[in-house]
Amino acid sequence: MIRILQGQITAFFSFDVGYGISLETVAPLLASTRVQPLSHKKRTPPYLQYTRPPHRVNLEPATGVFDTDGSVQLTLYDFGAASLAYSWPLGQGEICTPLDEAPLLVQRLYSRNLEADARERVRSLATKIQPAIDRPVMSDLTEDYYLLTIERLSEPLSADDLMREYRDVLAQFLRLESLPLSSQQQAEALETRMSYYPDDLVIVDWNAAIIYDRDYEDTANVLEFLNVELLETRYIDSILDQRIEEYGALVHRKTEWPVPLRTPYKRTLQELAEMRTESLLLAERVENSLKLVGDPYLARVHSAAAERFHLREWGHIISDKLDIIGTFYQILSDRVRTSQSQTLELTVIAVIIIELMVAILYRR
Repeated sequence: MIRILQGQITAFFSFDVGYGISLETVAPLLASTRVQPLSHKKRTPPYLQYTRPPHRVNLEPATGVFDTDGSVQLTLYDFGAASLAYSWPLGQGEICTPLDEAPLLVQRLYSRNLEADARERVRSLATKIQPAIDRPVMSDLTEDYYLLTIERLSEPLSADDLMREYRDVLAQFLRLESLPLSSQQQAEALETRMSYYPDDLVIVDWNAAIIYDRDYEDTANVLEFLNVELLETRYIDSILDQRIEEYGALVHRKTEWPVPLRTPYKRTLQELAEMRTESLLLAERVENSLKLVGDPYLARVHSAAAERFHLREWGHIISDKLDIIGTFYQILSDRVRTSQSQTLELTVIAVIIIELMVAILYRR
């Protein structure tokens, strides 16, 4: 059985810690470094990089999962997200493993419930850098993603050979399953595959990916960013759900009786306008954080993973909910105008009545 001589297994966990993070303010608070620009292996134009490079921090190693300690890195993004990456090297000690045991490794990793440890680490770091966070509130949401990186095998294989001889193992890893999959499920799991050279391979699925490449860092960074992008999309969606429920009840409430010099729903209208604007701005900041337009290969990886994550569908759902928010705003604005119009009409009527009464009394 072929063995993995060099590689790693990685678990990503992403969190939202606030509306934004001032990366310039983070630098003095933590021993952080900027994530390096994408390499030029695949002729990446230098201007197609991170709009604002995230900062990366090395944390205390992770123990107790495998015999070898795992490295832990925290990546902070300026739009308020944090991503934690746990990585264990393959090809040494206990996890110098045959390739067909990779699904058992990810099962073991998945069953250790690293999310609780990741959340505690991020919470602790968020407290430490609180002055750098705009509106620091840690969301209950999280997104996890698992990555198998194979740099070197005991027997060199082309991408086609690897897919042909180990498709059942690769599919089982991608679906985080403890048992072999049917041929139909294997085909679905392995559907999204890409290669740049004959001896490299990227397979992306909704909860895991496999990279067979010595130069894997750029692809891994893109996948980590996409996991963060999915989290932020879900975060925006959850906020909109809460607000739709709150303001939906207000819209269905009986219209208040107009009172002179009073503007009903003034604060609510301001909140609706601000929330709609902030949701659009956050989505824009996340989407524009990584520019891959001029790199066909990494753009393909991003596009394929985004399709697996259903980001386009999430975008349509958020767009529909923003339209509902806009409808609420319009309904309440109409009520305000109606209320103001009624108030003006009552004022005019009151003035006319007073004038008539004054005229009648004057004649007497």
